[in-house]
Amino acid sequence: MTTRTLALAAVSTLALSASASAAETGPYSGASVNKEIFLYGDIEPRTDKGKVTFTAKSNAVTKFKLKGQQIMCGAGPFDVPVAVAKINLNSAGKGTATYTNPNVGAFKIKIKMSDSGKASGTITPTGLCRGQVTFSAKPA
Repeated sequence: MTTRTLALAAVSTLALSASASAAETGPYSGASVNKEIFLYGDIEPRTDKGKVTFTAKSNAVTKFKLKGQQIMCGAGPFDVPVAVAKINLNSAGKGTATYTNPNVGAFKIKIKMSDSGKASGTITPTGLCRGQVTFSAKPA
């Protein structure tokens, strides 16, 4: 009897912690920022802003898109649109995915959904581009 009670307590604790990290479902939108943009002749980096949109579901992020964000690729900044169909989330609301652009290489996307209705993450190039884009979003 004691063993069943302990097992039931452990299962209910896991269920509560998993449901506590569940984010609000529906469309999200927000801003992205890259603080490592250099134009010809720049000594100090510039900051460029873009837009991120996606749809949150109970255990996944779908239709993730980054638009209007410049990323340093080679000698200059380029607007590289990033789109991922689905990013699976773990019980803590975290997920990762990779987007590969045929011209400049792969980008690693990390996202964290909070139970307060906010999302944040990073997009890090691993191919010909460099720098890191950070983003935050909330329900639209």
